[in-house]
Amino acid sequence: MHGRRLSTTRRAPLSSSSRKTNAELAAVRILVGPERREFIIGRKLLVSSCKFFRELVGASRVEIEKGEARHIVSLRDQCPEMFKLFHYWIYERKGFHDFIDEAEADDGCSELHWDLVNLHLFAAQIQLPALQDFAMDAIQDLYLRCNWDIVPELVQYVYQVCDAQVSCRLRKWIVAMTTWLLGGVQREFVADRIQDLFDTCPGFWEEYVTHLLKMSNCKHLFQFKNPQLRLPSNNLRNEERQFGYRQCSFHTHRSKVGQGNCPHTFPLSPPATLPSPTSPLTDGDIKSRGTDSSDASSESSALSPSSDSIFDMYLDAR
Repeated sequence: MHGRRLSTTRRAPLSSSSRKTNAELAAVRILVGPERREFIIGRKLLVSSCKFFRELVGASRVEIEKGEARHIVSLRDQCPEMFKLFHYWIYERKGFHDFIDEAEADDGCSELHWDLVNLHLFAAQIQLPALQDFAMDAIQDLYLRCNWDIVPELVQYVYQVCDAQVSCRLRKWIVAMTTWLLGGVQREFVADRIQDLFDTCPGFWEEYVTHLLKMSNCKHLFQFKNPQLRLPSNNLRNEERQFGYRQCSFHTHRSKVGQGNCPHTFPLSPPATLPSPTSPLTDGDIKSRGTDSSDASSESSALSPSSDSIFDMYLDAR
């Protein structure tokens, strides 16, 4: 479920090997994907980013091309379109708003969605937390821009294929998105589709219940708290907590930052008034999420694997 697209880029032929010291090599040639699409990144910039690239470059071969010596490394299992985002970030160290704008204009948001998901997972695998956070923010922004509910294929991919530790931030966000969706849903077959995911995705139900317990303790209303909305602070008033999530709620440094400032400096999600969304789970419009808190009880309905309603569990946890 990587959303990979094959590259048509032709790679230049490699020349014979030559030994040089690391200090003499200014760049690293990275060949990505089965077709070995080429990316060139400055050696010092790359090896200083994380231990993974430091070790990868240190163990790489060296070749001479047009009189210039370069390290050659291969990332055959990675997606070139994902690595294009990495290449951009390693030089710019900022968010992916331009990519979202371009994808929206070219009707390519679905492809960008999977590239960002794979980028987040790649950053987690190589232990590059800042990139994890930028990718997570971009995923939130893309869902907000496109007015998406959670994509079932994403739930299946993350819970059935991905390592739980590597995907833990995505899992937290998926659970929050699912809670928000079910908090405003009136159609029983939507709950049935979610139940299918609970039944087939190991850990999804357990993490969902844990999230419900936390929300009940904070007295948050399911249908209002939108995980797409990243509020521009970690120090929120009580009423603000009802409608969106802290700036760093899904960041790797969430527990360390607390109510302090986010260590990253990048543009935040613009405020938006959302229409009633169209859900990939329903193939149609979802009934508008309520605005009257007195209706919260009647609008928080979904079936659990034990045939008890989610709202009954919510009440039991209080």
